[in-house]
Amino acid sequence: MSRTRRLALIASIVTSACLVAGGSFVVGSVVLGPARTASAESATRSGLAPVERADTRIPVREQVVTGALGSGDRSGAVTFAYAGDSITARPDSWLHVIESDTRLHAVGGYAHSGYRADQVLREIGPVPTADVLVVELGTNDVNQAVPTATTIANVDAVVRKVGAQHVLVVAGPPSDWTSSRWGADRRTGQLVLSRALERDAAEHGWSSVDPFTEFRQEDGAWVRGSSPDGIHGTAASNVVIARAMASAITAAAR
Repeated sequence: MSRTRRLALIASIVTSACLVAGGSFVVGSVVLGPARTASAESATRSGLAPVERADTRIPVREQVVTGALGSGDRSGAVTFAYAGDSITARPDSWLHVIESDTRLHAVGGYAHSGYRADQVLREIGPVPTADVLVVELGTNDVNQAVPTATTIANVDAVVRKVGAQHVLVVAGPPSDWTSSRWGADRRTGQLVLSRALERDAAEHGWSSVDPFTEFRQEDGAWVRGSSPDGIHGTAASNVVIARAMASAITAAAR
């Protein structure tokens, strides 16, 4: 081996060692972020407030849905628009479950994992042809300690911007997490937000729905086995949630 190749090899080993020491790992040419440490796992088991964790199974950049969905003859279908976060945008979400239901037709909207209500407000456009606007927002506001009144104001602004004939406001999902990196109690915050959303809908004459009833424990946590990460529903849970959403959308259009 030449002197140049030996030096290059040594430099590569040193760089990899530094990355591992810092909690990162090199796979090919991609640097992956810090792994969940044993101390973090033991803290969770000991009953301490869990550290906010990211769901890395599906890259956030892929969890964006916009525009019309569904194919085939949708004549006579109830048309709806959607405004949501990961509960709506994830590949196994209620929205994608009902995409094949020809009795319903998503004609526009915007949903993005990790987005607050104000962020969706900036991205979403008017969908005046929609019979119903489904608003599923606020989960990330709670996570980031956004005041409830601010979230409600942004939800109202989304409704005005979209301009659908009817509105369906969705309750916040359950949460197993009682803390976040922003210092919020996600579980309690979701319950507070859901009550505020229901009141706001009643004041405006909008419809509201809690499609998570079957999976929400009395304390606001997910029923055991119904969530893979304490934030989102499992694929099986989302099928049940989708049925509730389909019924609520149909009823809201009347």
